[in-house]
Amino acid sequence: MAARRFLALATLIAGVGVVAPSHVRADPPTRVVSINLCADQLLAFLADPGVLLSVTHLSADPSLSYVAEQVRDISINYGRSEEVLTLRPDLVVAGLYAARPAVAMLQKFGIEVIDLPIPETFHEIRRQVRLLSERLGVEPRGQKLIAEMDRRLANVAANHEHMPRALVLGARGFTSGPGTLVHEVLTAAGLRNVAAELGVQGYGQVGLEEIIRADPEIIVVNQPSIQSPSLARDVLAHPALRHLGGQVVRMNPSLWGCGGPHTVEAVEFLAAVAR
Repeated sequence: MAARRFLALATLIAGVGVVAPSHVRADPPTRVVSINLCADQLLAFLADPGVLLSVTHLSADPSLSYVAEQVRDISINYGRSEEVLTLRPDLVVAGLYAARPAVAMLQKFGIEVIDLPIPETFHEIRRQVRLLSERLGVEPRGQKLIAEMDRRLANVAANHEHMPRALVLGARGFTSGPGTLVHEVLTAAGLRNVAAELGVQGYGQVGLEEIIRADPEIIVVNQPSIQSPSLARDVLAHPALRHLGGQVVRMNPSLWGCGGPHTVEAVEFLAAVAR
């Protein structure tokens, strides 16, 4: 299998030819490929029709991707350099910590690559929207998305009355403390993050006993539904959670798994729960 892939890549290299590394092009790209789920979503919001040639296979999953319906007619990729090269893109957008071998190969071919870090704040979301909208030549579209997001955030902030204590839970008791987008969303929604009280910084885990002792007013289950039973999901379905005094709500991870203008919907949803 490895030999066949190497032969295919060698054939592709011969057909494409070596391109000298280039500086950032002045003209907006017309052939854009994303090899990162979060980039898929930002580009779906920003790119002109026909410019976005391919997105990752993950973008087709509505539990992960906010734009699953929007990109369903766009071809998918698995982040491999050979499949990207066949599309002859003039811009590839990647995640800073994923598909690094593919990124290195694409850059050797002189293809412009923008690496996006994981946004952990709304400020970073604004910065990424500005970066991509400027590179795509659609600055007014990016400015409009940011302005609408900020308007909705301000509307939520104006309606804060008190700050209930909330804990976000995923499989295996996975939770998010300060320094994460989840924490930023909770704060913007007028909630206090119980994970911070439990000493979680960034991403971490909490046990059932810790959850019971903390007694949060709101538990946010970070998945749309309990699917097939598994040890990983046991904590989410444990009867003890139902006997706590707080409210249990479900959040679709696609709202905040990748930061973007759509993440304001997570803030609005949680703010409504808090009221």
